[in-house]
Amino acid sequence: MEFNKCSQCGTFFSNPGKLCPNCATKDTVKIQKLENYLENYSTPNSLEELSYNTGISPKDLNRYINNNNKFSNLNTIIPNL
Repeated sequence: MEFNKCSQCGTFFSNPGKLCPNCATKDTVKIQKLENYLENYSTPNSLEELSYNTGISPKDLNRYINNNNKFSNLNTIIPNL
């Protein structure tokens, strides 16, 4: 059995991927929250504003924007990403 180390919390787990099941579930909820926010509100002026409005940390937002094609357009819309 091969073990992986979660890139978020450091827990060892046996599932494929970079995140343990617990962190993967949390990420799914945060990504859904971000999608809902972007669908219902105008694009914020800054990463800090987006973080404040969604409750998602700037670190996680940067990770989602840089690693998820759904949000890659935010790099050109929000300055200083």
